[in-house]
Amino acid sequence: MKAIGILAISALLTAACSIAGSGSTPSAVSVASASPSANPADSKAADLRTRLDLLLAEHVMLVAKQAVAASNHTDEYAGYLALLTANGNSLVDVMHIAYGNTAASQFDHAWGIQNGYQIDYTIGMVTHNDNKANGAMSGLVNGFLPQFAQLMTSLTQIPLDQITQLETRQLTDAKAVIDDEVAQSYTKLYADLRSAYANSRLIGDRLAIRIAEQFADKFPGDPSISAVDARVSLNDLLQEHSYVTTLMSDAGIAGRGAEAAAALSGVAGVRADLGPVMSSLMGPAVRTSFDQLWGVRDADLFGYANSSDAGARQRLTGSFVLQFSALTSVAPPTVRDQVIAALKVMDEQRAKAYKDVAGDDRAAAAAMQAIADRIG
Repeated sequence: MKAIGILAISALLTAACSIAGSGSTPSAVSVASASPSANPADSKAADLRTRLDLLLAEHVMLVAKQAVAASNHTDEYAGYLALLTANGNSLVDVMHIAYGNTAASQFDHAWGIQNGYQIDYTIGMVTHNDNKANGAMSGLVNGFLPQFAQLMTSLTQIPLDQITQLETRQLTDAKAVIDDEVAQSYTKLYADLRSAYANSRLIGDRLAIRIAEQFADKFPGDPSISAVDARVSLNDLLQEHSYVTTLMSDAGIAGRGAEAAAALSGVAGVRADLGPVMSSLMGPAVRTSFDQLWGVRDADLFGYANSSDAGARQRLTGSFVLQFSALTSVAPPTVRDQVIAALKVMDEQRAKAYKDVAGDDRAAAAAMQAIADRIG
């Protein structure tokens, strides 16, 4: 990361390393083991809520990533448009399981309209084509929104005003993220992105809980209990961490230092939010060890993104994997697979292998789910 944000990045790296305590290597991190116990969040209803929340949150990230690619005129753009379609297809699959073919087809049509208008809005803003941007926003507010709200109300029987309010917030959040990127307001971008990502759970939770109520035979269990809250939170935060980390590395490798520094602050924010969730799931002693270990992980990821540091790669795939596995009882291959997937994205960003970046970015984020569900 060689551009204007280097001082800010160096300072944040120092802060990340300091979280790990005074030891100079990851081996200095103490590990508190947790006793395994039955998982009360393991149910079909919990699976539904987790999957729906992850997909809606991922949609927020993909809207942001296509905006970043469009704004910087990079060849990653087509890949992230393809991921928007893939994400939509995954959501359609959820609707199909719950409501059947006709409803899934209707959802697919409405969701595709939303994606099309959000892409058009991005292009209009990037090219300073006010007519295109305004037309796309009008299409979202006056076309997609009422159609989608009416569809979801007819399927779920959730009051129309509630669906409309939740989806309006989603559209407003997405617009803010796109506008921030185009304006190069990077500090605001990552604050708004984190807020939009978190807010996506509002509609995901509402829909998932209602679907589970409607189809208790398909989705047995209670998706609203606190154990499921913790499971969903951990899944969402680990997915967010993966996607924001690769936003940071993309900006840093491309020399967009100010953007990389803001993204690094976003990564630190996710790490701070992970601590309380780990405490809830595994206890205060585990949280302390997790904070230390994850801080070292972040610092080594940043170091690898900065300079392809072989030492950082070795620590991430070696000592970090073993310590994290001992701490959480997640099998080492599962942890290592995610780390290697994240490093692969950075290698592709550095090599300008743009046709592969988006798909491998999603694979790295998806690999976090196996870790989260083993813990949560």
